[in-house]
Amino acid sequence: MSSDRSPVEAVERFAAALREIRTRLLADLPTVADIADLLAAVRSRRDLPREGVTTSGIEYSVHGAGCRLTAPDGREVDVDLVTDPGVGHEVEAFDAWRIRWFLDEAAEEGFTDPEILLACARLSANGTLRPVVEGRWYALGE
Repeated sequence: MSSDRSPVEAVERFAAALREIRTRLLADLPTVADIADLLAAVRSRRDLPREGVTTSGIEYSVHGAGCRLTAPDGREVDVDLVTDPGVGHEVEAFDAWRIRWFLDEAAEEGFTDPEILLACARLSANGTLRPVVEGRWYALGE
């Protein structure tokens, strides 16, 4: 580990950035309820372009199963829509790779996937995150 910060603190920063950037995106796009609705607005309704910038400067880029969001300060977060077996529908989720991408972008390198996933499990225990597919995909806690 090349940082003085713990993997739990790093994942907390990712979760905080995702919550903040997602909130700003949805506030700027009042006709869009969530990321699934953003994908529908791009793909089926064709209300929005695949890539765009909101009024507060949040950039979005719809891709395969999800969306990358970039804040004006350069922080990037990425989520995919993953079927949550517990609720039976798709939810916005992230995995260790997406968290490590964010950390690398923030010059916070050095955590392994197992360290990130253990941190996610710990944060799930306190409600900060919740497991979608145990040990692989996580979502923001409520």
